[in-house]
Amino acid sequence: MSLEKSRIAVGVCCIWIIMLSTDLRAEDWARQNFDVAAVKKGLITIEYPKYWGEPQYKEVDNITDIQFGPFGPKAKPVFLVHLQSVPVLEVISAEQLTAMTKAEVDAFSKVAFETDISISELAGPHNSIQYFSITDKTKKWGEFDYMTMAVVATGDLLTKLYFFSSDGAPDFGSDAIRFMESIQFTAPPPKEESAE
Repeated sequence: MSLEKSRIAVGVCCIWIIMLSTDLRAEDWARQNFDVAAVKKGLITIEYPKYWGEPQYKEVDNITDIQFGPFGPKAKPVFLVHLQSVPVLEVISAEQLTAMTKAEVDAFSKVAFETDISISELAGPHNSIQYFSITDKTKKWGEFDYMTMAVVATGDLLTKLYFFSSDGAPDFGSDAIRFMESIQFTAPPPKEESAE
């Protein structure tokens, strides 16, 4: 087997271990609400394992930006979880979600070892999810070798999730699945018209 094929195989195996294995250390979870930044209306709710630490929330160019990590040695962190949410004009259909995910696959295929990137689907209680995994061949992400990227449709809120990792990262797999499925958007109630 060639060196490149060996690296691809190792990368794919590591990603699937991260995404699908059960992490028995993550017993305690937290639930938190954040303002949707772009229009200052509604809330995004997430559940996350406490071993990820406290989420870092900020608003960047009208995007709700939440990050956990990076974790690991200062010189070489081993994993990071990054979430970006933005409201859209209408409820996202299944066809639109697929088109958005395929566009992300096309964009990331340029830096991936994998030549055939498959898309997986999940259905959370409040959302629809499509995701894929790749191994970085360009070292564009610096210390991180692998990435799983998810596109999450929650009504008229679009969320993009990035799970970056390297060798030595904890196998947080099932926690990542639960985290994705927990994302929920609560729109504010309509304003009552004042009586004249």
